[in-house]
This record gives sequence, structure tokens and C-alpha cells, in this order.
Amino acid sequence: MKQLRAVILAAGMSRRLGFNKLSLKINGESVIRMATLPFLSAGIEKVCVVTGMQTEEIEKELKGSYVEFVQNRDHILGMATSVVAAIPFMEGAKGVFFHLGDKPFVEKDMVLRMIDTYGENKEKIIVPLFKGMKGHPVLMDVRRYRREIALLTGDQGLRNIIEKNSQDVLFIEGNQGSLFDIDTVEDIVSLEERGYVIEKSQH
Repeated sequence: MKQLRAVILAAGMSRRLGFNKLSLKINGESVIRMATLPFLSAGIEKVCVVTGMQTEEIEKELKGSYVEFVQNRDHILGMATSVVAAIPFMEGAKGVFFHLGDKPFVEKDMVLRMIDTYGENKEKIIVPLFKGMKGHPVLMDVRRYRREIALLTGDQGLRNIIEKNSQDVLFIEGNQGSLFDIDTVEDIVSLEERGYVIEKSQH
């Protein structure tokens, strides 16, 4: 998909779990690879993964994938620094998907529906909605919001921009995969209870 790109934010430190959740294996596939694959398989022109503390580990998990890496050396200062670090990667793009590396259950079909919706509507931000809650990924016309993106600080994600420009937002129907992320031991237990096989990486 020409002039469409994806930024996967993968610089977090997994403080609550005490190990890198992005290299956790679900049915043999790492969380970060699962989070990245829908964009690659949907034919997005370029996919960028923003890394932080565990850069080498994440690069190993994505070896052989057609992704670019941006290392965010300021990741300790909050999520906004990862979005800002990816700004050079966004140059020339008409639309950019923003996704979180710890959300492994977004499907290719969701990505394709968002692309179709983006092309057919004048709205500049597409957001999945499930059970009244905003989810991921977010597809945004970065040309329109570049200045606001550049001014993000701390743990401000794109939520501030979405809320400030609510007139530009079009919601589409999401699903559980739009919301589910891996933050706690309870999240991992819930996956095991649903029949998934979970393994820690051997890196």
C-alpha cells in the first residue's frame, strides 16, 4: 500500500512483569512478531519498530521480517518520545498506522478494513471501537497533525491528539484484539486459561 506506513511502539520496559513481554511466545510466536505481522501481510509500504532498552532482543525476534528499526534512546522519558523518534520515518507518508508492540491479536482483516475506510472518507483519523472503548491500531494523516505529534511529551500517546481533533475521527467496529494487551501476570494467566501455550523467550 503506497504512502501508508506503520509504526510499532516497542520501547517499553515491561516493569510490571519483570521480563521483556514482547519476546514472550504465544503458541510459538513472539508477541512483537504477532503485533507486526498484520501490517506486513496487509502490504503496508514500510513498517517501523521503535525500540528502547531491549533493542537487540526485539531485532532477533523480527529477524527476516521486512521492518526498519528506530532506537529511542529517550524511552525512559515516556511513550511520547517513541512517537517523536519515528517522525523521520513518517516523511512522505499520507497515512501512518500507530500500534503498540504488546497488542498481539490485531488481525490483518482489521488493518485492511481501516485502509479501505481511510481511502473512502474525508476523516483524518481512523480508530477501532469495541465495547465503547477506543483501541488500536490508529490510522492517522500525519501531514495534518505533524506539529502536534512533534510536541508530544512524557507518557502522552496519540490520545491527546485524537481527543483534541475529535471532529476528524471516524470510529470503526473493533474487536477484543483491538483492546487486549499484555501488561500483567493476570493477562498471561487469562491467555493460558483460553488455551494458549505461553513460553518465555530463551534469549
